[in-house]
Amino acid sequence: MKNVIVLLVAILCCGVAVAQKKEKIKGSKTVTVTQREINPFEAVEIEDNIEVFLVKGDVQGLEIEADDNLHEVISTEYYGNTLRITTTKDVSAFKKFSIRLTYTGTLTSVTAKHEVVLNALMALELNNITITNLDYSKSFINVKSKNFTLKMNDKTKAEANIQADSTVIEMSKNAELKALVAAQSAKIDLYQKTTASIEGDAARAQIRLDNNAELTAKKFTVKALELLAESYSTCNVLASETIGVSATGKAEVELYGTPKIDLKKFADNATLYKRNEEKRLF
Repeated sequence: MKNVIVLLVAILCCGVAVAQKKEKIKGSKTVTVTQREINPFEAVEIEDNIEVFLVKGDVQGLEIEADDNLHEVISTEYYGNTLRITTTKDVSAFKKFSIRLTYTGTLTSVTAKHEVVLNALMALELNNITITNLDYSKSFINVKSKNFTLKMNDKTKAEANIQADSTVIEMSKNAELKALVAAQSAKIDLYQKTTASIEGDAARAQIRLDNNAELTAKKFTVKALELLAESYSTCNVLASETIGVSATGKAEVELYGTPKIDLKKFADNATLYKRNEEKRLF
């Protein structure tokens, strides 16, 4: 009896998997443009392999530029104040498959996943905005914000030009980032084989690295820096006035600049180098 139940469950699971698999479709290679009315939104989630261009305007709107047989596969749904944009079919071999999403000052969150390419060629001028990249998605963004947060997970990539009073960057699972940052305060967390290259300046910054994370920030000038490096992480940083360092495991830290150093914790096989003098400190 138990074997029969297990078999039935397996069959049902297979049936659900088959039912959820999308039908494939190829583009006609004839590109057209259409407009679509949308409801007001404060957050947006975009999935699948759509290329997205964010543009600020007085009225929210959606413009589709794609092969003419692909317009109908772009689906819009609403969950409260969240607009969700997905595809109803597995789209491949197209000439064009993109949307232009017009947002207003009410936008607070954008989530991209499943190979979405997110573009903000003109700066996202918003008080508070969070960009989240998941599952192989990419972002190419310019930001002018009071409070900006960038979250990246699972082999995502981003290039960002950020001007914000407060900047928060959270990365995990092989994410890659190139960023130019100008901020009063910055909080940067890198985990699980992430790689980041950051330039610019900040008055204050907190940086944490763990589990094989790599940070290149010798051109990111921070007046007051707090650094925590753990496990097999590696980084180079530039502090101009003060730096507090906690390093454990096999972390490697390269320090540029001539700050006052507060060595808060230094354990295991961690190493600290003063690179502008090419001399090892500990």
